[in-house]
Amino acid sequence: MSYTQFLRSIPAFRSLAERDLDRLSSQCESVKVVAKAQVIRRGDPGDAMFIVKEGIVRIPILDENGREKFVARLGKGEFFGEMALLTGEPRNADVFAESDVECLVIRRAPLQAFLHKHTGVASFLTEILGRRLLEGNNIKKVGKYRLVGELGRGGMALVFEGLHPTLNSSVAIKMLSHELVYDEEFATRFKAESKIMAGLQHENIVQVIDSEEAYATYFIIMEKITGTELSRMIDTRGVIPFEETRSILAQLADALDYAHVHGIVHRDIKPSNVIIEPGGRVKLMDFGIAKTRAEAEKEDEDIVGTAEYMSPEQALGRKMDGRADLYSLGIMAYEMLTGRLPFDSPDPYEILRKHVREPVPSPSKINPKIPADLEEMVRISTMKKPDQRYQRGKDITDFLRAGQEQPTLDLSRAKAKTLTLIYEGANEEAIKNLLKRTLAEAKKIRGVRVGISDGRFYS
Repeated sequence: MSYTQFLRSIPAFRSLAERDLDRLSSQCESVKVVAKAQVIRRGDPGDAMFIVKEGIVRIPILDENGREKFVARLGKGEFFGEMALLTGEPRNADVFAESDVECLVIRRAPLQAFLHKHTGVASFLTEILGRRLLEGNNIKKVGKYRLVGELGRGGMALVFEGLHPTLNSSVAIKMLSHELVYDEEFATRFKAESKIMAGLQHENIVQVIDSEEAYATYFIIMEKITGTELSRMIDTRGVIPFEETRSILAQLADALDYAHVHGIVHRDIKPSNVIIEPGGRVKLMDFGIAKTRAEAEKEDEDIVGTAEYMSPEQALGRKMDGRADLYSLGIMAYEMLTGRLPFDSPDPYEILRKHVREPVPSPSKINPKIPADLEEMVRISTMKKPDQRYQRGKDITDFLRAGQEQPTLDLSRAKAKTLTLIYEGANEEAIKNLLKRTLAEAKKIRGVRVGISDGRFYS
């Protein structure tokens, strides 16, 4: 018998795809209990979860001294004994049938084997655990950290606010979705993230404090960041002011330079992984798909990352290094300057194709007010060949800080020098490089503007 329709009516299972819901239904069995009979006994092995299909069950809740505090009653669609699926620990409460009851039962042992084959089904465990952690009836802790509330959720994890046991300060607790726990590659990657981030001590990288393993999943404990996601800033404000853009990009480039020097390639630089604190300090987050330099230098058939920000070499599954992150930073800069992405399509493979084959458009064609240094930063960062990009994050930081807004030029006292170059076409590339070096040197002199034939100022 299929119980799919019944399971779909229960909030904890609504996130499951139809196929996964059918699969879970196949693991259910029906158990009927007459009124006043005991369903489960305190201290019995935790070997199954029960879902009330018909009737009402009664659960006496006891205090520390074993005296009854109150009685909980559960009806159709509610469940009990669910922690057995996560921990297998003995039952901590008695449950009685108040009326004739029919329950669906999911046994722990066969479910565990089943989830290794059908990982998508396991997402209901995350939903159930998340509710229990927040309700705080019998569990309100992860390891030694007490939970306060939920901070956010994504496709891979739930994030809770917690309290550090000795410092009494707030922390963020990131829990891996059970759907991914049973995917050995993702589980390994999540555990590796805590080790990677714990080794990175930089003011612009979120700090990992600890890690825990509990409730059949993994947790990373990090400093709690108060601020706004850069993605939300772009959504609400469109174009980010140029000085603010310079500051954000320079801080991120500094953080990436530090990570790259320490042998880590982030591989998922995008606005939703960046938090801007109220004072303007930037925090780079989510090293969930980061690789060590040695790992990144191997070709990879699995393309992992976010298509809109992915470098050509990452899109092709080729060897990569920190310059792939700098390409993504250039794409993010384009978005901050224009309010849109250079390549967009409902088909992610079409976006990847464009990253590989098409040059990134000039952002000034959309926003003519963009300063020359920011336009140049985007152009160099997003070159298709890594050797033609900035080679280090430090190069970007130095370049942007040299191009900060200059003081207003007093035209009544200004002087001008004009340089005209006449050259053969074969020297075009050499002349471009000369002008690039000249521009860079001019930027170091405060109160100097370098103009071009169309009348715009470039420094």
